[in-house]
Amino acid sequence: MDQAEALSRNFITRIAARDLPQWPRRYSLAEANLAPAAAIALFRAQVQSRALDLAARRMQARKEGFYTIGSSGHEGMAAVAAAFRPDDMAFLHYRDAGFLLSRMNQAPGQTPIWDFLLAFGASSDDPVSGGRHKVLGSKALHVPPQTSTIASHLPKAVGAAFSVELARRNPPEHRVLADDGIIITSFGDASLNHSTAQGALNTAGWTAYQGTPLPLVFVCEDNGIGISTRTPRDWVAASMQGRVGLEYFTADGLDFAETYAVARQVEDFVRRRRKPAFLHLKTVRLFGHAGSDVEATYLSKQEIAATEAGDPLLRSAAILIEEGVLSPADVIELYESTGAQCEAVSHEVARRPKLENAAQVVASLIPPPRVCQPTNGPSAAIRSAAFGAEAKALDTPSTWPS
Repeated sequence: MDQAEALSRNFITRIAARDLPQWPRRYSLAEANLAPAAAIALFRAQVQSRALDLAARRMQARKEGFYTIGSSGHEGMAAVAAAFRPDDMAFLHYRDAGFLLSRMNQAPGQTPIWDFLLAFGASSDDPVSGGRHKVLGSKALHVPPQTSTIASHLPKAVGAAFSVELARRNPPEHRVLADDGIIITSFGDASLNHSTAQGALNTAGWTAYQGTPLPLVFVCEDNGIGISTRTPRDWVAASMQGRVGLEYFTADGLDFAETYAVARQVEDFVRRRRKPAFLHLKTVRLFGHAGSDVEATYLSKQEIAATEAGDPLLRSAAILIEEGVLSPADVIELYESTGAQCEAVSHEVARRPKLENAAQVVASLIPPPRVCQPTNGPSAAIRSAAFGAEAKALDTPSTWPS
């Protein structure tokens, strides 16, 4: 709690003093093809993500909130969201509030801060989980809800990507994705070692190697640590560069201009080639794994300070100030007003209803009854058309090799 609040105060102090970080930038806003208005929109989503992390921890301290695994340090995902279309389905890592906020801000009628804080407070008004658990999801924005995923969503993303081409050739009853749609899935560097991640990556590469279309983007958010265990230096790059069937891209996730520019390259490659790609995004993890995590028990003060020096919000503000898009006063006003809005809404959502008994918990989990028309199955002509040359095998005895 103190660490998060201190970093928040430090942000304002440094912006006011124009004490801006310096690093070797690969792209200006113009080179990244980011207009000033678009750059401000990205920064706004990043600020919202940070403000919501702080509000979640304050709610927990008041015993009004129940989720503090934040997205601080991963705000660069807002730029990834902006690089793709809102109808490109996304299976998200649990630290991707920036991605979802960026997408929500692109669509009319969305109430992102209200919705996020309802989830933090476990209110039954939460439109995604209904008060069960904070998840990132939106049916309208093509984000299937995922809980605290440890790469378990990657195989689903592979299947969804395979279905895009399948649906184009054999139109289903209900169409959800566009013929040229892309599937995005994101995960952490520690999750890369999970069997489900390796299975999904191998399946994607194996499928692409055979020339089968698979419009899929893997985004590995590499903050260098899994809870309290360090990822070996350069492990992600060493294990993914040159992997058969997957085109490898990398970007500095602390620089939203670079992230956007590279993500656009990824989008163009996958959209046109219909082949999978791997985007290695370098990030940092701020405030520990969650509100209950005390980083000082396994990291030195010097390591924590070095991580905080890479705060992507400071770098985003530096880009906007140095390129004359916003003044330091503009940045502080946006940061403080967003924080004030989140704080005010957090007190309001704490009074919203919650699930109170088992019947309420399961009520929305049981699907409503459907009236099904009796059928005798497809006709012989329909079956013959569906099976084609294989239709004759339906009536032919088969043998099993001994």
